[in-house]
Amino acid sequence: MPAFSRSVNVEMDWLNQSSFEIRGSLNDNVHSLVARFVVSFPDFVIREATGDITSMPYPGFCQGSLAALGGLVGEQIGRGFRKRAGEVVGGAASCSHLHTLVTNMAASAFQMNYVAAKQKPEAAAAMREASDDARLRREMVLGWMPGLRNSCFVFSEAADPLFQLSIEKKNDGSTLNLNEE
Repeated sequence: MPAFSRSVNVEMDWLNQSSFEIRGSLNDNVHSLVARFVVSFPDFVIREATGDITSMPYPGFCQGSLAALGGLVGEQIGRGFRKRAGEVVGGAASCSHLHTLVTNMAASAFQMNYVAAKQKPEAAAAMREASDDARLRREMVLGWMPGLRNSCFVFSEAADPLFQLSIEKKNDGSTLNLNEE
């Protein structure tokens, strides 16, 4: 049995066509925290942010860190969010464990693009077609979410030669957009 163990869990579900909920929990030998965001889609702006701490080293005191969550309302999850989250919930006004939970929740948020894609027949068919072709799948994802460019090794410009990048355009010169109706 380990001396210390921590688990972080993130779940997301649609509230309606233009917003979804992210629920996160962090549990370890000392702490038990939950947080909830309501996020607008497709712009990924946090509309509501709440949380609770049910297990902590200083009951009655640690909960004071939850007020900092309100500072995330209006923030957009995307490039630069980790830094902003660190400023809002990572310092003396909050809790480092809450910061860990919030950044894990935000890192998961973009997966809702894939969930949205599966609901659109054109995008779902394209994803099935590309399931065994890493190059095509990468091109498709970059076309849908250009903000992922240079966000990690796979989507970096440096990796282009590995995938022999040649993003195919639709007839009008645009790429397939998940948010088109």
